[in-house]
Amino acid sequence: MTPPKSYKSLKSVYDTLDSDVKSYLSKLEPLLSDGENYEIALAYCFLKLEEGHHRALKCGLVRIHKCASSKVDSELEKQHFTADKYAAVFKNVFSKAIPQQVKEYLSKAQAIRNKLIHGKTTTNPKRREAIYYALVYMNQLGGFVRDETGKNPYGDLRGLAGKTKMLPPSSTIWMLKGFGLGDKSEAPIA
Repeated sequence: MTPPKSYKSLKSVYDTLDSDVKSYLSKLEPLLSDGENYEIALAYCFLKLEEGHHRALKCGLVRIHKCASSKVDSELEKQHFTADKYAAVFKNVFSKAIPQQVKEYLSKAQAIRNKLIHGKTTTNPKRREAIYYALVYMNQLGGFVRDETGKNPYGDLRGLAGKTKMLPPSSTIWMLKGFGLGDKSEAPIA
């Protein structure tokens, strides 16, 4: 996949996303309309990308492991994920690592984002490239999680628990600790 060379081609990448993903990223479209707001668009992409990381874990914990949704939410709010800890917890929850190619898209986007956020010089083509890689990452990680759980973390999560009988919160906390979440967890299981 080649990064887009203009704001119009970046907008067309956005337009190919599923409608629920576009709804999740609703504030991005106006930022892509003229090619002048790439700094803000990139920051917004990463805000939603990181939020989607938590939502991906929630999808797996609720859909696969039947954990109580409210307890999952409260424990995820307490977590500070490093890249390594997130990868370990993700693998614990899904019994599969994030595919290497998908991680490479994130690395490419992060390298450019880090330069921008830390006050280094970036160009509009580089910012556009970072947005592109972030969108591809969200699309592919979202597809991976959707294949495993039936829900895309970068989309609508209504009905995530459905009518399935979930574990009680008192049992859920122990499940979460086993996956590497909770107080003083280092996610050593992966």
